Amino acid sequence: MSDDITQQGPPDERYGLVGVRDLGEYAEALTRLLERGRRERCAAVLSEAEAYAAAELLGQFAQLDPLGALNRLAASLAGRIYRRLGA
Repeated sequence: MSDDITQQGPPDERYGLVGVRDLGEYAEALTRLLERGRRERCAAVLSEAEAYAAAELLGQFAQLDPLGALNRLAASLAGRIYRRLGA
């Protein structure tokens, strides 16, 4: 991890998650973060096996409550990971 990243403060501050009051706001903040991530330069931070495992877990979480905001977000992220893996 570079010094630039570690000196920017705690992750919740760096990624705009400070001050969320409920799950709805948290889902909105995470959605904004994902949109920001789509615009940034891509770098591999996980192995293929780790990415597949993360997608599986996100997919299972998404199925628990398909209409929940965090669950829909998990489904979207799982889908993106699977597409990147070619699955």
